[in-house]
Amino acid sequence: MELTYSFSVADIIVFLASVSVCLVIGIIFAICDRKRNTVNNYFLANRKYHPVPVAISMVVTFCSSLGMIGFPAEAYAYGFGIAYFAIGTLAAYSVNAIFIVPVFHPLKLTSVYGYFKLRYGDNILRNITLSVGIIYNLFYMAIITIGTSIAVDVVIGIPFWGTFLLFAILTSIYTSVGGIKAVIWTDVFQLGVMITGVIAVLIKSVIDAGGSEKLLEYSKGRLKTDFRFDPTIRYQIWNVSFGSFSTLLYLSLTQQAMQRVFVTPSIKSARIMFFISAPIFALFMVLIPLQGVTIFAYYSAQGCDILESGLIKNVNEIIPIAVLELFKDQPGLAGLFTAALSSAALSSLSSCLSSLSAVTYEDILKVKFPRMQPDRYIKLSKIIVLIYGLVTIGLAFALSTLPGSIASIFFSLMACVDGPICSIFLLSIFYSRSSTKGLVTGACCGMAVTVWLNIGSKLTDAPPFPRLPPGPTNQCFIYSDKYFPMANITQILIPIENITSFISSQSTPSSSSSTAPDNGQQLTFLQNVYSISYIFFSFIGLMTSLFVGIILSVFTKPPEHLNRRCMFSFKTHVLEEICGDRLDNTVDVSKNVKLDRNETLQFLEKDEEM
Repeated sequence: MELTYSFSVADIIVFLASVSVCLVIGIIFAICDRKRNTVNNYFLANRKYHPVPVAISMVVTFCSSLGMIGFPAEAYAYGFGIAYFAIGTLAAYSVNAIFIVPVFHPLKLTSVYGYFKLRYGDNILRNITLSVGIIYNLFYMAIITIGTSIAVDVVIGIPFWGTFLLFAILTSIYTSVGGIKAVIWTDVFQLGVMITGVIAVLIKSVIDAGGSEKLLEYSKGRLKTDFRFDPTIRYQIWNVSFGSFSTLLYLSLTQQAMQRVFVTPSIKSARIMFFISAPIFALFMVLIPLQGVTIFAYYSAQGCDILESGLIKNVNEIIPIAVLELFKDQPGLAGLFTAALSSAALSSLSSCLSSLSAVTYEDILKVKFPRMQPDRYIKLSKIIVLIYGLVTIGLAFALSTLPGSIASIFFSLMACVDGPICSIFLLSIFYSRSSTKGLVTGACCGMAVTVWLNIGSKLTDAPPFPRLPPGPTNQCFIYSDKYFPMANITQILIPIENITSFISSQSTPSSSSSTAPDNGQQLTFLQNVYSISYIFFSFIGLMTSLFVGIILSVFTKPPEHLNRRCMFSFKTHVLEEICGDRLDNTVDVSKNVKLDRNETLQFLEKDEEM
């Protein structure tokens, strides 16, 4: 397939300018901070950053190309239900701000995984969560790179492998030289680009579809809210809200999120950061999938659903192709959207690389080489960023052959770890009897259940479920001749069950599907289980891990000396604060639970002995 329209000179200029700004910001901070080249400044900006830019950075970090491409593609095919991620976002960020921030912030950590050394006195859970966190971030970066590479290949023509190299090298350079400050301020710039790009697509697609009335007419079935308690429905309010809650709660506990907690000067400022970022992120979770609905309406108005007709074979291509077509007469706007997509990818990649560098320094280098000079740590950390960038390129190549939207690929695979690992954090913070054996066994059980669900949904005979009713294809002959001259015209208007089967690889129904197969045969129990929406896997893993972890912790030995400063206290962290007793972030966690900062630092520095 080949398009008759392509990037203009103005589009290329806009795209390159926005990408270049990121590199310039990294170089500026490298120059400005050359005399303050300390570990604390490089990773944590001396713990003195204002919560507003940090909140913006938090939003952009997780609004990656995973969302910018994957969410509209899912909404185009399965409806607007994926936007219920907004509910999970608000809930997860509120839980972190209210219950978790007052525990973690006073500990003055560099790596979030150092918490487990303080909590249990050994490195077992620290090493487990660290290993999973590194793997999670590498997969996250690879999926982001795949999504962006697809878009750039479609709209600019840069080969798939070329985009891999471009983005990995670019983010590795400005992250390694500029540190966390460069990451934060490039995120601030990138948010403006992303908002402009998303709004431009929404406005133009609605106008070209015939206005808001025509939008509602064409996309009525994709805007319905489904309140049925049925986990086999792909996207409805309950499974998306609960499933996204556990996913986003884990994301808010990862190093890239907690690193932003650690750069703020106080508990209050860290909470403000979450309360600013939560509604902005939730708004993005609504606007981004709404693009998929408006673009569906646009193609319905043209009389040619390009996915149903077979004009495109990869659902992830919908957004970049639509952008090229929508803005073919407005030079620069297609470049702006591609810049927005690239900004989302660059932000997520840089945040992940920065966090991976921080945990490698704190949890590996300092443990193995405790007497190394600080300047050597910084040099090694910069090299580590480049190494992780290269690993991401290789992993992205390996994952690029998987079928389906990048959103469904990522959330189904990562559900195997995010819910179970999230349970380790929650039980450690809230359950005083939690033991290492109980938490590890519980997490393993949760992982086993989600791996089983993933395998069953893909490799068994559980019937695939169709997408929502497609748009019209009666004008595809004319349309394809005008815009897709290299497409195989004989394929147009032929039912494409075989073409779209890859989209249903999760073996989960669309929001308008029943759970029964087309031939009327009743599904078996296992077929029903394997038809559970992939978005619900994470929550199932979390609940399984919590249940097993609590039960086994009762029958196993907890730590001999419970470190109370690592536990949440309702009296200390909620009642006393409401009553006006401010928490002192530098010396005391509360009047009853003393936190000696020097003791904490000395405790962490003894890692090599463990």
